[in-house]
Amino acid sequence: MLRIVEILILVFALSIDALVASFAYGSQKIKIPVRSVLTLSLICSGILALALYLGTQAAMYIDERLIGGISFAILFGLGLMRICDSSLKNWIRRRENHTSQINFSAFNLKFVLQVYADPNMADVDASRILSPREALALAVALSLDSIAAGLGAGLLGAGIPLAAGLMAILTAVAVVAGCALGGKLAHRLTADISWLSGVLLIILAVLQL
Repeated sequence: MLRIVEILILVFALSIDALVASFAYGSQKIKIPVRSVLTLSLICSGILALALYLGTQAAMYIDERLIGGISFAILFGLGLMRICDSSLKNWIRRRENHTSQINFSAFNLKFVLQVYADPNMADVDASRILSPREALALAVALSLDSIAAGLGAGLLGAGIPLAAGLMAILTAVAVVAGCALGGKLAHRLTADISWLSGVLLIILAVLQL
């Protein structure tokens, strides 16, 4: 039962970024069609499943006494990074020029920051519709944290089929709900909740102790 709770926390934490990004697209009247939703859902769940699998394989070569500590360090560190990342993205949004001073390029970080700071950056063809190809790039950007989190959770033998299935469902729900809410509530809500995923990952890390 505890393992199921941990998987739920992991998947919920990772799906929050999809919710926040989709809310931003909805606020800019950028539509996300069904094919793009499926692309986001399948890519995000597939990357998480791969990361979990690699984590379970790596666990075979690591001393059992170290696995809990390594998993804690990965998830706790990632949680702190997500909280700091939320603050950084808020700072970017407040700037008049969203990208003039942002020159990070490692792991395609510059593109990720641009997408979050200005939702229109994902809609590269200015069609006001997020195409499956554009959704693919967004899914990869959203899944960068899933790699680290999946490796950390995989060390403890997290259930891959359950996690991947839940990730696919929650990502699709988050995208549809976020886009719909963004179109209706963006003018009323200004708070950024992306920091919540960091808090959830820290909670998950503490559960490993």
